Amino acid sequence: MAVKRLTLCGLMLALCCVARLSSGLGAADAQEVAAWQSLDAVRAAAERALRAELDANLAGVELSARALDPRLRVRACGSKLETQASAPRGTQTRVLVQVSCPGVPWSLNVPVDIRREFDVLVMRRPVARGEPVAAADVSVQKRVLPGLASPFVGRVEDLQNRLTRRPLAEGTAVTADALAAALLIKRGQTVTLTASVGGIEVRAPGLALADASSRQRLRVQNLNSLKVVEGVAESDGVVRVTL
Repeated sequence: MAVKRLTLCGLMLALCCVARLSSGLGAADAQEVAAWQSLDAVRAAAERALRAELDANLAGVELSARALDPRLRVRACGSKLETQASAPRGTQTRVLVQVSCPGVPWSLNVPVDIRREFDVLVMRRPVARGEPVAAADVSVQKRVLPGLASPFVGRVEDLQNRLTRRPLAEGTAVTADALAAALLIKRGQTVTLTASVGGIEVRAPGLALADASSRQRLRVQNLNSLKVVEGVAESDGVVRVTL
């Protein structure tokens, strides 16, 4: 009976020691974690810094700081983190934001990805090269794309006076470089030259020496004087010349 009591007391003492040891290790671990800077806080600071550099009128912008190496250890910053960021340029889709602590000598470069939601016109039917694209030929879809600018056409109005540079299949998102301005004047076409002289509108027949779309400059031969002049395609078959 005495042996059983001794064994029971020893077991209780061992459990008590284990509990104290475990409690001690937990506190030490917590202190160690508190000594290191939260990497999530660093990422959040980088995102805020870059957003502050963006135009406030830009809608649908998403910023996402890339995950930092979890093995990275820097001392916890006791004051507000300092940041340095520049607005993205051109088609830039990622920006490096510098995050540092003024009281502790460390500085981290955090890559922040930029994405934005755009309206995109998608073909509802196939079209051949050189065809116009009408509003009924496309549907408007929303897509999240890298960067702040979109290579796609997003408004139906932007299809006016445009022709396809190449065939477009059904389901294709229409890019700006897939469209070309429709020609108002073709090389070898007989056109009307117009010019204002002393408040009087003068007209003469001419021969186009090049293709031209709206407001594009081209050389034209005056069929009355046979002189070659330069003008601007004003409308279908009409070239305005400045004298």
